Amino acid sequence: MGDVLSGGSDKPRLSERWGGFSRGVRRLIVGLVCCALLAGAAVWILRADRSAPAARHKVPYPVHSTRITFVRVFDIDTQKRSFRIELRAVTKHLVLVRRVTQQYEALTMELSPPQAVTVRPGQARRVRVTARVTSCRDLPVQARLPFLDVTLRNARASQDLSFIPGDRYARALTRVFRTVCGPVSRS
Repeated sequence: MGDVLSGGSDKPRLSERWGGFSRGVRRLIVGLVCCALLAGAAVWILRADRSAPAARHKVPYPVHSTRITFVRVFDIDTQKRSFRIELRAVTKHLVLVRRVTQQYEALTMELSPPQAVTVRPGQARRVRVTARVTSCRDLPVQARLPFLDVTLRNARASQDLSFIPGDRYARALTRVFRTVCGPVSRS
């Protein structure tokens, strides 16, 4: 006789044991394994539902849920070459107005008071901005469709929004420029 190769123990393997069971016992074992898998899947699904916050929905970008409009220009000070602008902000989700600026290099702007303005859903909030003319020479004689750049922040993102407040704002800005700088003085 030749060499006999052996693969391990003398005990019967799983397939040999499975074949040793009667047909009824094999059906019972398969049924129990299927029930155990279904129960495990059900527990996993139920735990996944509990770990997720109830009725959680994604907050839209601040630009999509916030509307800002021009209200008025006030507190014009020709000595300091400054004035204040009042805007109105409305939002569907909590948002912070962090910054408001203008496209003109000769005009500086900052929130008044200089801190972010919190706008709550459904509640209109006044946003006041103090503006100061640094050089009359670099300002336009007539403001035509001037942009306001606003930085908004909510739970989802921080975004910069450029918008044109409208013709009323352009006329008010033109009047302020002429009042602060005078019709002749362009320095």
